[in-house]
Amino acid sequence: MASIPPSAAPSAVPRVADKEARLKKDKRRRWIIAGLALLIMFSGVGLIAGTYFYDQVITPDQLTLENSTEVFGSDGKTQIAKLGSKNRSEVAVDKLPEQVRNALIAGEDKNFYKHHGIDLWGIGRAAWNNLTGGATQGASTITQQYARIAANDLEVSYGRKLREAVMARKLEDQYQKIDIMGFYLNTVYFGRGAYGIGAAAEVYFGIPPDKIETLKVEQAAVLGAVLRQPEPDGSAKGYDPQNDPQAATDRWNYVLNNMVEMKWLSTSERSALQYPKVLTFEGATNTGAWGYTDRGTGYVIRYVEEELTKRGVVKYLNENKLGNWKNAGLRITTTIDQRVQNAMEAQLNRELPKSALSTQAPNIIGAGVALEPGTGRVLAYYGGTNSGTNTDWAGKQAPHPPASSFKIYTLAAGVNEKISVKSLWDSRKLEKSKGDIVDLDNANREGSPTCVASCTLEQMTIDSFNVPFFELTQKIGPQKVMQMAANAGVRTAWTTDSPEQAIDLTKGAPAGRKPFDYYAGIGQYPITVLDHATGTATIANHGIYNEPHFVLKVERKNRANGKWEHLEIGDEKLAPKQTIPRPVADEVTGVLKQIPKGDSVAGSGRESAGKTGTWENGLKKADGVTPVYDGTNAHAWFTGFTTQVVATFWIGSNDYNKTPIKTPGGANIGSSYPRGLWKKFMDQVHKELNLPATKLPSITGMGLTDGGTGESPSPSPVPQPEPTQSPKPSDSPKPTKQPTTPPPPTVLPTLPTRKPG
Repeated sequence: MASIPPSAAPSAVPRVADKEARLKKDKRRRWIIAGLALLIMFSGVGLIAGTYFYDQVITPDQLTLENSTEVFGSDGKTQIAKLGSKNRSEVAVDKLPEQVRNALIAGEDKNFYKHHGIDLWGIGRAAWNNLTGGATQGASTITQQYARIAANDLEVSYGRKLREAVMARKLEDQYQKIDIMGFYLNTVYFGRGAYGIGAAAEVYFGIPPDKIETLKVEQAAVLGAVLRQPEPDGSAKGYDPQNDPQAATDRWNYVLNNMVEMKWLSTSERSALQYPKVLTFEGATNTGAWGYTDRGTGYVIRYVEEELTKRGVVKYLNENKLGNWKNAGLRITTTIDQRVQNAMEAQLNRELPKSALSTQAPNIIGAGVALEPGTGRVLAYYGGTNSGTNTDWAGKQAPHPPASSFKIYTLAAGVNEKISVKSLWDSRKLEKSKGDIVDLDNANREGSPTCVASCTLEQMTIDSFNVPFFELTQKIGPQKVMQMAANAGVRTAWTTDSPEQAIDLTKGAPAGRKPFDYYAGIGQYPITVLDHATGTATIANHGIYNEPHFVLKVERKNRANGKWEHLEIGDEKLAPKQTIPRPVADEVTGVLKQIPKGDSVAGSGRESAGKTGTWENGLKKADGVTPVYDGTNAHAWFTGFTTQVVATFWIGSNDYNKTPIKTPGGANIGSSYPRGLWKKFMDQVHKELNLPATKLPSITGMGLTDGGTGESPSPSPVPQPEPTQSPKPSDSPKPTKQPTTPPPPTVLPTLPTRKPG
């Protein structure tokens, strides 16, 4: 390579001169700053008084802390979720023993009780060391550190130190030491995503915020040591024992030695302490926000938010500038009973190794909802976890055709129209009327081999024949069927158009045959598992509707006294309403209790009721619209109840019906499968909750028996007994011979011919 001529080479002299000038300038600046620091040290109050009003101090009562909102089960102890952009739970620091409080600050500010917000000697010493090349020191008191956090001042400069000093002095003028310690310990970052001592004690030692007073001195010293550097920064790993055990131990010893020096801990007490066991930290399961999103109750949080909005809690928080509900430090108690939830997930959560669904084919999934019929409280809710497809299979994201399980509303609509469950119906195939747009493929199948054309509506419900329910819907109209479902609590139904449309049934069911045709009576139109459970609960509760809900009560901590206070606007408010006449609901129950009769819920004398349902896998015909059913199932249901618990189970495929639901051996999964899961669930729940055995209503036969499409069979003739001939006595006159009448021929009912559909 050619060399650069000397005349073309850049001169190094200006660079050296510039560098020396900068060094001299930096040195002068450091001397000036050091002089200011020393001036602060010697004049103290004078300089601060001169700048006192140049900085607006943000005091704790003006600071909105982002506190995690915690969501609990109905026992108030089982945590379902912890939410918020920061993991923080504000605690009353005065509940901590004095030694524990001192352990938390001994490493950062051992002179806390002696200074007035500013450690003047510390500032001077730090300035001198920084100037002369000694160990770099921050010299911020915990009052100053809190002031920095409150002001969100991240600048690294002596100017920031002066602002901190001004703010610290004002804080010390207005608050007592214990208050300032509380402000600091509830805001400072401890690493592991934990802001404040309440969250830190939980992530390091498993101590929940409401048990903070159980924190021990040796544990507090670990947290006090962590404060210097909670997380790795460059080559320095910090003082979390999980990242650098030796550095953490050294810093822990430093904290305890400071306590001995300040006479906060005796030598003998110090010698007796051992480094405590610290939990392994695996990180938050969801980036950017704290919470439990991979649990079976993950989707419950969506309903919690809906209810907080509806009840006015969100509006209250906004109006009072308390922040987003997830960051408002709320304590929310839900209706979820963990015993019931566990029992449901033992059947439906395929991610649990020993669950019933874990042995099924990979595409098979389940969803379920359990309710308390007398209150509408949701005892358990499983729509899947937030992993995988991220779909709530029990909610509005994924409605499913309820199939024959929807007949509970069709039957109720019929009984409400004075049609008796003892009315007779023809079970044989229907002939498609000329010009009728309804395809009857899925409604038609061979009729009952026993009753044929003289089947009671009661028996057709038990045997789940479609034709009588299709004809019942023709007779009373699909609007009345859908309105009965709405009265029971089915709030939304989806059309089968492309694309599907959600129809709000709370505004009244549409009249006519659009968007819901006669197929409504046999459950073609998709609904949610939650709505179906709600509707079933209304029937179980003698026709009294209770709105399904998840939130029992809402509390918020009083920052002044550390006590939880009710936000009454967020509390549960029951409003039962008779939406179905009681005789109608009880008549339906009387029929439904005959379905699970052979495998009723465990318990001596306990009665249960329910209805099965399966919907076949629909492929598309050449026209791209009309479904043709290939004999495989896409959906399987069971919805049922006792007087105390309602549960609705759905089984389907995780690819939105593209793959039939089959066992690993290739057999169709029918309604008997969710029915079996339902029974195991109900057995476990009634046993664990120690629920007493109760009875359900029986049918009365109310209504008219002549409203069906069937025929009354001709009565079978009663056979006449053969005449008995008395023995002829030898001395008696010959008796008169009785005429012998042959029995009439058996007359079978005349059956109308039905062309297969």
